[in-house]
Amino acid sequence: MFVGRERELAMLEKSYQSAKNGVVVLYGREGIGKTALIRQFIKEKPYVYYQARELSELEQNRFFDEKKEELESMSAGQKTCFIVDEFDLMQKGYKQFFADFSDYVEKLPAGRVMILLLSSSVQWVENSMVSDMGNLASAITAFIKLKEFTFMEMMERFPDSTTEECVAIYGIMGGVPAYLNFWNPKETIRKNILRIILDDKGVLHREAQRFLKTALRELPFYSTILSVLAEDEPKLNYLYNRTHFSRAKISVYIKNLMQLDVAAKIFSYEPEKKDNIQKGLYGITDSFLQFWYKLVYPNFSDFSIMEPEEFYAAHVRNHLDDIIKKAYIKVCREFMELMNLYNRLPVKFKNFGSLYGKTGFIPLIANSESGELLVGACKWSNKPMDMKDFEKLLEDTSQTGKEADYYYLFSKEGFTQDLAAMAQNMDNIQCIDLEEM
Repeated sequence: MFVGRERELAMLEKSYQSAKNGVVVLYGREGIGKTALIRQFIKEKPYVYYQARELSELEQNRFFDEKKEELESMSAGQKTCFIVDEFDLMQKGYKQFFADFSDYVEKLPAGRVMILLLSSSVQWVENSMVSDMGNLASAITAFIKLKEFTFMEMMERFPDSTTEECVAIYGIMGGVPAYLNFWNPKETIRKNILRIILDDKGVLHREAQRFLKTALRELPFYSTILSVLAEDEPKLNYLYNRTHFSRAKISVYIKNLMQLDVAAKIFSYEPEKKDNIQKGLYGITDSFLQFWYKLVYPNFSDFSIMEPEEFYAAHVRNHLDDIIKKAYIKVCREFMELMNLYNRLPVKFKNFGSLYGKTGFIPLIANSESGELLVGACKWSNKPMDMKDFEKLLEDTSQTGKEADYYYLFSKEGFTQDLAAMAQNMDNIQCIDLEEM
């Protein structure tokens, strides 16, 4: 089931309509949906597809020449897409590949071919590709980095699931299409976790380690970093004290994780009282890795010996909400960004973020161009949001040095009667439950 990716499809179509023989590099981590996107794009278009593999130069040329001949016969008619999937593998065992391919591209009939180069090697594309490609790099007309689904795209993927169910799926699996394909919306969350992750025959039972080992070297160091990141949003100094790695090493490891879009440096919103915020925080952005390193990795011995049901009861059941509430904040932020984009808020706001204060946390915060302040709270709990939750938001907002002009309250289980009544009588407080998102 293909959903979303409108922006990427539009970029590809623009390149296809160009009068030149453009070279488009489409890249992103394994399982992110590159081939699925291309499959959708080439519908009703002539194409030649080559799946690269590690071969000797002689053998690579034997297979690749067949595809080049196919391309030459097809491009005499309508403009043809020439797709080389995992093209970074071509140079392994065939060091002259890029030089030879560059010569070949220059001889293609003008405006008759669109070349699509796909790669799952994010680090190579962003760090080494241009220098490795030599002259061929000058022919690149577009770079497209494919990222995980937004929440709205993920909801399209599960049209029969409730918003609450989709937030839970997003919090456990994230927006990686390959992972979402394993989720059965007709089963309970518990059954899905048992079947996919906890059962030793589950397709994602050892996926976290397999993925990291494929994408990065030195798995023991990355696992150590991620296990600490999963504890909270730690500062660099805390990472240093917990791991005893050098600060320089930690910075390199986190940079590599950030290139894969599985971790990030977290920038707090900066209020007028800048001394009240925490700086230099880091966190895991990939929901599946957050689940793994928060709930499975610290309990790995039990994971290896316990029955799936036993492990779920001991280490997962009572901690799921802690995992999902982080995803809920992301979902609420995406909702606010869409409302802002389509002018559904009182005024236009700049980037939405969070405030990581020294005495409190504000999940949603933004300023308008004219300085108006919006703050928001997000409650993922089996209890409705009440006046104490709102008072806590007011207390945390005091760290900014000013009162907020607008309050947006999000709650899974709705709002207590007194809070809902107060919001109804005030035009700057909005209460939004799951059904309204």
